[in-house]
Amino acid sequence: MSARVRSVTLVAFLIASTWVGAQEAPKQEFWVQRIKGGAPYVPPNKPHTKLADAKAKHKNQATWKEPILRDKESHADYVSMGPGTKVSPRIHPATPTLFVVFEGEMRWRIENQEEFTAKRGSMVHVPGWTIFSYDVVSTVPAVFIEVNAAHYEPVYPATSPAPAALPGRVVTKTRFDGRTPIPYVAPNRPHFNLHDSIAAGRGGGVFVRTGHMYANANFGFADPNDPANPNRGRGGAGRGTAPPPPPIATINPNVPGGHMHPDNVEWWIVLTGQISAKFEVGQFIASEGDVLYAPPYMLHAMANHGAGGSCRIAIGWYDPEHFDPVDQ
Repeated sequence: MSARVRSVTLVAFLIASTWVGAQEAPKQEFWVQRIKGGAPYVPPNKPHTKLADAKAKHKNQATWKEPILRDKESHADYVSMGPGTKVSPRIHPATPTLFVVFEGEMRWRIENQEEFTAKRGSMVHVPGWTIFSYDVVSTVPAVFIEVNAAHYEPVYPATSPAPAALPGRVVTKTRFDGRTPIPYVAPNRPHFNLHDSIAAGRGGGVFVRTGHMYANANFGFADPNDPANPNRGRGGAGRGTAPPPPPIATINPNVPGGHMHPDNVEWWIVLTGQISAKFEVGQFIASEGDVLYAPPYMLHAMANHGAGGSCRIAIGWYDPEHFDPVDQ
């Protein structure tokens, strides 16, 4: 298997969790066949996708879907569902599903788990082979991002009505002998709400870590002395914090800085606050609900931005044990 690469944040986590007390190996330099300017953005993929733009496009609609990204690893969509919408039971064989909620409330039922309500700031993780369903229980639409593996196919228990056939498809019954829901193994869990965690004196952290998805909610502060930072004055700005980037438009590939991933993408969902992203194609300030995206070979650097705490969910499609850092 070729080496996979990931962000410095993932490196820090892996070292802290796996190699505590061990001496870090010396850095080694290698030549890489880099794509000049990074791999191109293929629509709908783009460096900065705004939730506000999707909502404006579907103004006065309670129920809608808008694609965010499509690549060889994953699919992501903005989704809005009107009050009272009920989603029937289904499973996504073999691969996990991630939901990130920004507005409204959703009542969730996941096989072998207690029911719970997801709201603004919630992340919901459904493992593969696991039956799930949900209802919109708020008086306003539920607005969320749904993330799936590329080429995923939902299937539906035959105890429910058959779904409508998609174009060119025929709905047929089949059988999965010995189907077993993939269990939650820490740090994986069904539900996490960032705002509840902050109120309890905690922050973000790794939420999904499987062979098919990695999601890490990096919460921190642009200013270590921000009044909202419980660690102010002690030299700590919170997990995932980095100094604000210089006020330049792009990363200069001829000057050291940032990092890249030759064999996979990395992208981020802004869960709260603002995030500054520097790419070779420009610098962007993303707000809650926005998505930032770096294709392979794209130099990038991320940082918390503005007053108060901010959080970005760093997403990759491989277990971080299969990644190696590639710094510029």
